[in-house]
Amino acid sequence: MSFQPPGYCPNCGEYVDKGAVACDSCGSCSETGWNEDSLYDGLELPEEESLGPRRENRVLGTIVTLGLLALLVYVFVLR
Repeated sequence: MSFQPPGYCPNCGEYVDKGAVACDSCGSCSETGWNEDSLYDGLELPEEESLGPRRENRVLGTIVTLGLLALLVYVFVLR
């Protein structure tokens, strides 16, 4: 792309000031072509499939927390 500041970043839509070499919000710049690849470049994010067990643990933790909260309400309020 041939984007030149000032203007709105073609990647994230944030305003880029005149003379800026990169977008403060997403990091896109003229070297990366002002594209969305610069946003995740080198982060090595996990694949969505690898998040499955963590999600199950979060659900179990929420259930346990709600159970403990219900027990506290029973003991201190309803008793």
